[in-house]
Amino acid sequence: MYHPGKVLEVFNPKDKGVKCSEGTTQAIMEMWDENMFTFLVADNIANKIKQGDIALVDYRIVSEKVPVARQVVIKVFDKEKGKRVWGKYKDYHNKKKEQIQPTKMPGYMG
Repeated sequence: MYHPGKVLEVFNPKDKGVKCSEGTTQAIMEMWDENMFTFLVADNIANKIKQGDIALVDYRIVSEKVPVARQVVIKVFDKEKGKRVWGKYKDYHNKKKEQIQPTKMPGYMG
């Protein structure tokens, strides 16, 4: 399973203003379903990801014995593809939200 998200901030150990004890990169991401998480960024795209990018997060289960998702940013889309992917997921999310809205009860009728 994979989920797209919008990159809000990147923490690269090479960036000025970031001190770290190891060499990995993380990104704060707003997900298509309005959640926000910080994910590890795969090493081979760590220097390519930037604020505002739309990226894909790998949520596949690591092992059947330990049902924990990987949660690693594995792809960064170009602007056009990112916009399309983000739009499709947001449209889907908005339709689902509309379907679960509570029905309005009429006011006091006493």
